[in-house]
Amino acid sequence: MKEKINFSLHSLSLVVVLGLLAWYFVSTGLTTATVFTYMIVVLIIVEITSLILISGIYPESHTSFKIGIIASLFILLGIKIMMPTFFVPISVTLIAVNFLYNFYSNNKRRKGAFRRIKKKASRF
Repeated sequence: MKEKINFSLHSLSLVVVLGLLAWYFVSTGLTTATVFTYMIVVLIIVEITSLILISGIYPESHTSFKIGIIASLFILLGIKIMMPTFFVPISVTLIAVNFLYNFYSNNKRRKGAFRRIKKKASRF
């Protein structure tokens, strides 16, 4: 059940990103950096929620990668202030990597190849 909610969250985040891009092209008052800032905030919320839901189901490598993505999204907000010319290209790259990994991991999980290793109890 949690995997379905996780997949729905990732699909919802993709729809939100596409909606924000459509809003940018229709609206005349928004800058690209503003739209990407909204996207990053939405993705941070979705990724943290997703990580809370499935951290016990997916393997540790997935959790580590997702924590890295969340940290990178927060760092992007700092890059917006320090180096605004690099903000949009780096944001596009990170968002693309995130979506590719989300749908790769969901597909791999459906096939049963993505399992968490159970911890063995230590004996003295």
